Amino acid sequence: MAFVLSKANIILPSADGSQTFPLHREQLVEVPGWAAETAYFKALVADGDIVPTNRSDKAVQDAADKPVRKKKTADWDKPAEPQED
Repeated sequence: MAFVLSKANIILPSADGSQTFPLHREQLVEVPGWAAETAYFKALVADGDIVPTNRSDKAVQDAADKPVRKKKTADWDKPAEPQED
């Protein structure tokens, strides 16, 4: 089991889909071992949405201050510039 701080409300499904484990934003919780071993959990850690930590107050504060990695926007997602006639 691992302690994590979640930066968002997330539901972790098991690899076979038979179980789920909810994570609530800004809460330090102990995650079951099966949830910590999933590819989804590892991807969330890599993105900064979930921050593994120990139980000390300093570690919790450091994890809360760590920024979440922003997703890049595509060019087609930007508003079009007005065209001149």
